[in-house]
Amino acid sequence: MKTSTRCGIIGLLGWFVPSVGVAVVLIGLGLAGFSSLDAHPFPGDPAVADLLVEVALCGWLFLLVGYGFFFVARKESDRIVRLWRWVLPPLTLLSFLAMSPALAEVAGRHWGEWGRLKTMLQDNEPRVRAFSSRADGVLSNEEYERAKAWLLEQSVTFQFKTEPEPVRLRLMRTVPPYVGVDFGRGQNAVFDPVTMHCIYSD
Repeated sequence: MKTSTRCGIIGLLGWFVPSVGVAVVLIGLGLAGFSSLDAHPFPGDPAVADLLVEVALCGWLFLLVGYGFFFVARKESDRIVRLWRWVLPPLTLLSFLAMSPALAEVAGRHWGEWGRLKTMLQDNEPRVRAFSSRADGVLSNEEYERAKAWLLEQSVTFQFKTEPEPVRLRLMRTVPPYVGVDFGRGQNAVFDPVTMHCIYSD
């Protein structure tokens, strides 16, 4: 047996049980989180879909390491190789299916109505940054107040078709990304203007 193959089998022995556990946890979290998702554009407090995506990506990265061991040892007839082949692919697929609603919600922020809101956020970020006198873009208290007043004067709003009232863009942070979305009723969120991942909500 080649050294690389032996290392692959040893890796599978150490990775199999934790990988099964990770996959099962992802399935459980995905199913539990599905009931928390709704059609309202506010991502929630906490932002459930975004948290699920973060956990899922970490979990799948862990599984990917195990699949690397499996790839190295895949031609062997060892029991652990057979177990991995029979157990992990179905569990991994189920974890993808369970997490798909959360993935779809976050990914959907790049198209349609959300795509237009994303463009508005991207357009206003450099305008707010222009108020900063620092190279890293951090706003002082005075600069923050001036930028906040300027953005309020612009009265930048966006209307979701499903919502009775428009949402409003306003300054929420002294560091990039500065501009957040006021969904009304005390619901606010800040999104990364590139990934549209919710980094703050209340």
